Amino acid sequence: MLAFLHTSRVHVETFSRLVRDADDAIPVRHEVQESLLADALAAGAITDGIRSATATVVQALASEGARVIVCTCSTLGGVAEAVAVSDCLVMRIDRPMAEQAVASGRRILVVAALQSTFQPTGALLRQIASDAGRSIDVVEVLCGRAWRLFERGDSPGYAGEIARTIEATALPGDLVLLAQASMAPAAELVRHLGIPVLSSSRSGVEAAVSRYRSRTRHDAAQLRGEP
Repeated sequence: MLAFLHTSRVHVETFSRLVRDADDAIPVRHEVQESLLADALAAGAITDGIRSATATVVQALASEGARVIVCTCSTLGGVAEAVAVSDCLVMRIDRPMAEQAVASGRRILVVAALQSTFQPTGALLRQIASDAGRSIDVVEVLCGRAWRLFERGDSPGYAGEIARTIEATALPGDLVLLAQASMAPAAELVRHLGIPVLSSSRSGVEAAVSRYRSRTRHDAAQLRGEP
């Protein structure tokens, strides 16, 4: 089973479709825990209680048979990845996107609708850059008004507000990184700028599907008694 941990129900349909597009034979489970992000926003930080609650959810998914667990929340992705589980891979949806951004060699414009997203996303970019021996230039851009539209369920307005922010701030030669999975539709709205825009949903699912296939092949080999 490939499991997703979401902090908004709106992601269920999106990620179900992306997995179907990649491989419709993979069994998928969606776990929605809106309170995890709500608690983090209310506290203004990742508390021990939030870490414990996230670990409980991740461990439960692993015990139910998940071979790969993907956290689609950028604020909590690093927390989920840090949970120790046996015989299961836990990954954050934005890691493949961040790896691509660092490898680009461009100035990275990190666009987010939540202030809480910048710290974990910046930490991930810096860790990947350090591991690769690269120097990166990261610029944070907050779309504060966009999140209120998201909370009201105004998806077109949300994407439009993000696109307007990108149009007003991106420079030629920049690479735009959409720090939250929910921001992906904005990429199409700024295609005319000719600036690379990375979103985490598709690249993260493709990586998760690849890792799921690898783990299930390994499981099958072990059942056959192969080394």
